[in-house]
Order: sequence, then C-alpha cells, then structure tokens
Amino acid sequence: MVAQAQFSATDVPVLPGEVETLSLTLFNLGDHTETYTLVPSGLLAGWVRMSPPVVTLFGGSHEVINVTLHPPRLSSTAAGPAPLTVRVIPQNEPDDVTIAETTVQIGAFHDRRIEMLQPVLRGRRRATFEFLVENHGNLQASCRLHLIDTTQRLDGAFDPPAIGIEPGAKSLVRLRLKSLHRQMSGESRTLPFSVEADQQGFPTAATDATFVQSPLIGEHSGRRVMGAVAVVGVLAGAWFALAKPVVERAARDAVKGGTSSVQVAPLPGVEAPTDSTVATDGSTPVENVIRGTQAFNRRLVVKVALSASATDQYVVPSGKVLRITDVVLQNPNFDTGPANLSNNDQVLVPWRLENATGNESLPLVSPLVFKGGDKVTFSFTCDSVGDAPTGSCVPAVLLSGTLADS
Repeated sequence: MVAQAQFSATDVPVLPGEVETLSLTLFNLGDHTETYTLVPSGLLAGWVRMSPPVVTLFGGSHEVINVTLHPPRLSSTAAGPAPLTVRVIPQNEPDDVTIAETTVQIGAFHDRRIEMLQPVLRGRRRATFEFLVENHGNLQASCRLHLIDTTQRLDGAFDPPAIGIEPGAKSLVRLRLKSLHRQMSGESRTLPFSVEADQQGFPTAATDATFVQSPLIGEHSGRRVMGAVAVVGVLAGAWFALAKPVVERAARDAVKGGTSSVQVAPLPGVEAPTDSTVATDGSTPVENVIRGTQAFNRRLVVKVALSASATDQYVVPSGKVLRITDVVLQNPNFDTGPANLSNNDQVLVPWRLENATGNESLPLVSPLVFKGGDKVTFSFTCDSVGDAPTGSCVPAVLLSGTLADS
C-alpha cells in the first residue's frame, strides 16, 4: 500500500437540498512522489464532488481534501444511513487502490401538497370537489382531512377521510359538499372554504376553493314569470272583450240560417271543384288535379353482338319537360363493356358493366332534366357476352320520373 486515506468524522448528518463538506486526509506512505486520483463511488457518487480531484504528494507527506456532499431535495432521496466511499488511485500503480469510507445520515423532510382539480364549482345546494394529496417528501405521509369553513354555512364528507401516501405518490380524494341553508332567490352566494391535510407533528398542507350557491329561483325568473302572467292577462281580456262576442254572434247566425257555404277560389295549376260551394258538413269533396303532369316510366334496352355497339333512345315530345328521378341499370346476364346514358350527344352517366351485376340503382341528388325534342339515349358496346348461348349482350336501363308541360 502506497497511500492511506481517512475521513475526519462518521455518521455525518445532512438534509436533502443542503450542502455538507467533509474532510478527507490523504497520506503518501511511499518514499517517492506520487499523483493520486480521487473518485467517489457507491450510491452517493452522483452527489459528491472532490476538491481537488487529483493530488500530487511527496513521499511521507499528506494533504486534506474537501469532500462536498449535496443530496437533492427529492422524494427519491431515501432517508437514513448511507455509505460514502472514495477510491484513491495512484498514477504509477493503478492496481494498488485505497478505499476511504464513512457513513452519512440522510435526513428526512416533509412536503405535502393539495392540488384542487376544481377550484370553483356552482350548484343550488350540493357539489362534489376532487383534489389530489401529493407527498413530495421522503417519508410516508398519513394524513387526515378537514374542512375549514369560516362562513358556517357548509358541511361535507371526504372519501376517503384519511389517506396514507408513499414518497413521490399522490392520492385522489372527493369532497361531497353541501350547503346548510337554501338560497331561495336573489343573487348567487359565494362561499369560500379550505381543505387541510394534517399529521400530528408534521406541517399541515392546505388549499382554498369556492362554492357558488345558485338560488332556487333565478335572479330574473320572478320578473319573467310576472311578465308572462301579465301577457296572458292581456290576451284573455282581449278575447273576452273582442273575439268572444263576434264568435257567439256568428254561431247564432249559423244556427238560424242552417247550412252555410264557403266560396272556394281555384289555385293556379289546380282544377277547380265542379261545385263552387262546399257544405259545412263536408259532404262535397274537393278534387285537385295538377294539369299536364303524368308519371313517366320507360325501359331502354339494347341487344348487341360481341364487339358491336348499339343504342336505344326516347325523344321528349315538343312542349314537354321530362324529369328523371330514378335510374336503374339492368345487367341480368353479367355482360361486360362500356355503357352511357346521354342527353343528345352529352354523356350524363357512364358505366362499366363489369362493375354492375343484376340491378344497380343510381343515386341522384337532383333530377335529370330533358326539354322537348331532347333525345334520351342509352348506348352500349359489348366487350364480352355473359350468357354464351344467347350470343349477344342484352343490358337495359329503367327510367322513372315525371313528364309535364313546359
């Protein structure tokens, strides 16, 4: 052994967050000059600083090194005894390592906090507040919860009423708060209160919150009710003063005159009734028929040989307007090829029959409109025949809608 190192004290107390300096004396036991590197090790190595970290000593001499210990103020810094180790490594003989050890007493600290998740809640009489009790200290916390109400208007129950929290953990607590008195009317009432978490012999954690008690009858509800009553009264007075006598007089005249009649004026585009009067007993029906409009249904079908094309069309009569609302493509034989529904030469709806099997309905957002003289054309080119024995493609399109005067 070419060196010896020892601490000046043992069981040195240190609080997390504070700095403690220890003295380490290093002796060179050899007869020649040696350079030593001091390296902290163990669980506390990250909290230790050496000053200086490298020392050169003549043979037989010694030097005092300052060892600074700074444990962080965190819940993960466990309280209790902990070993502090320093390795002394000579430069010329690095395998001849000297160990210096001592014991450090890490102190306990207490840091309990309450975080209110809903600082303000509104209700007519009850509300449920939620808050977190957090333990930022390095010892377990066992707390009881208390409601502090300086207004003497509140009461509440905690769930749970007491909690145990490990270092670095947190616990959710609910406070079911209720008002001791009802607020019948007027403005909302603000009721501040506090919540405390205490443990005998330790600091108390506290936080503030507010309960806003709403009245059972709103601030403006009374005025609105009185206004509504006044309006109803005015309407009732108008009925009895004006409308009721007129209705009674008309009823008496109707009883004396027997059956009354009402003249019916024809609407534009609607056939007038054959009898211009309608009996009050409803014995004469009114038949309204829209002039010039009729249902339209037409099936356009083509029979096409393989690799050939064909068309089928319908010409809208002059003076008419055709509105097609439903289009159904029919491909019963599973033929393939391109098909188009056109207005004259303008393609409105293109299909590929290989994507349409059986009956395929085309959803229309708005009707397809054709004027008088327009040609509604269904065209198809047969790429392959679905039913080989027939030797031809036979697709069709079914059109439905209305045909009306333009």
